[in-house]
Amino acid sequence: MAPQDPTTEAATITHVVRRLGMGAGPVVARELLERGATVTDAIAAGLDLSTPASEPPPLDAPTDLDLARMQELTDQTAWWVSRMASGERLIEERLVWFWTDHFATSRRKVPAPYLLWQQHLTIRRLATASFADLLRAIARDPAMLLYLDGVRNTASAPNENFAREVMELHTLGEGAYTQTDVVEAARALTGWVIHVPGTRSAGQVTAQPGLEDLPPWTSGLATRRHDRGTKTILGSIAAHDLDSVIDLLLDQPATADHIAAKLFRELVGLDPEPAVVTELASGFRSDYAILPLVEAIVARPEFVAPNTIRARVASPLEKALTLIQAFGGVRAGSDLGRLFRTTAYVPFLPPNPAGYPKGEELLGPYQLTHGLDLLWLVPESLPDLDTTSALATLGIHDASPTTTEIVDRFDDAHSKLGAALTAPEFVLT
Repeated sequence: MAPQDPTTEAATITHVVRRLGMGAGPVVARELLERGATVTDAIAAGLDLSTPASEPPPLDAPTDLDLARMQELTDQTAWWVSRMASGERLIEERLVWFWTDHFATSRRKVPAPYLLWQQHLTIRRLATASFADLLRAIARDPAMLLYLDGVRNTASAPNENFAREVMELHTLGEGAYTQTDVVEAARALTGWVIHVPGTRSAGQVTAQPGLEDLPPWTSGLATRRHDRGTKTILGSIAAHDLDSVIDLLLDQPATADHIAAKLFRELVGLDPEPAVVTELASGFRSDYAILPLVEAIVARPEFVAPNTIRARVASPLEKALTLIQAFGGVRAGSDLGRLFRTTAYVPFLPPNPAGYPKGEELLGPYQLTHGLDLLWLVPESLPDLDTTSALATLGIHDASPTTTEIVDRFDDAHSKLGAALTAPEFVLT
């Protein structure tokens, strides 16, 4: 898929920046190249978390559901985009997005943006820490309970949505469980409710024994709605509940395999060989520490192999971030929200529980055409740029002769950048 066989140090360093951060990071890449950094230096910079983390903007807890529905995440989304574009704590931002996509939750079914923001803060807090802790937190997270119908899952009327997705998408992967496992797990996950102030609808009440003191906008187990019977899940027979189901899933070798392989594809861009998955998962399974798994992946020769450069399709978000990084912010009047909407990449609004479009889904005529909307992010006034400078502005230091020749046909900077936005070296990452 790569436009050429890039083997130069500059191509590899810029590849490292793209994979460990969000967007091409042209400023970060330029600084590394100007100081004569090696590939090892670039990897170290990408994994560096020594810069103090920025404080997320607050969002006041609404006092009732009507007020909750009226809240917006405009400031929070702008802050998130600014963090991804900042060039700081690169791997943290890559992993925050990775887990946000992995545990996809949408405002389409979560009426309170406050809950989505609280989930984001949970993911941000645990993104580089422990997958086990993150999974346990998400399993009882109010936004996830609403999105995958956990609040509708009762002993008298089990709902299988979360049980199925937590196995297929979040842990084991397809083919590692049976329909019986889903049915029995759904029984084990019954009874969870959310305290939504001012409401008394099913699954959103505190008028349950033992839950009178449940704080607003948090979840708790209503024992009267929970199936306390014996269940058989993945071969284990017990009176399983949420905690024991999560423990069972973490005990399955398939979970470590699935997560290790998925993170390998995210960072490397290719499917890992079975032996590589086995090696990575064996270490990951011992404590489910996320950052050591990342370090093990980037230490592998595949991470910087020539065939992995430009092996992934850039998402609309990554493309937009590249331009924000290149020009120092969003130009006044640029409709970033419209761009995300037209390309199905709206933060907090993934299309389905499997997350955002990926790979060849992003290469259709509609998606590529709307990629030119990114020109909204380019300042109206630009200095003269020759072809090499125009490409470097977007973090492209490995342009093919064809790309260089096409961009060189245009005289002004805006036209050169517009041509570069359609180049394989920008569309692929």
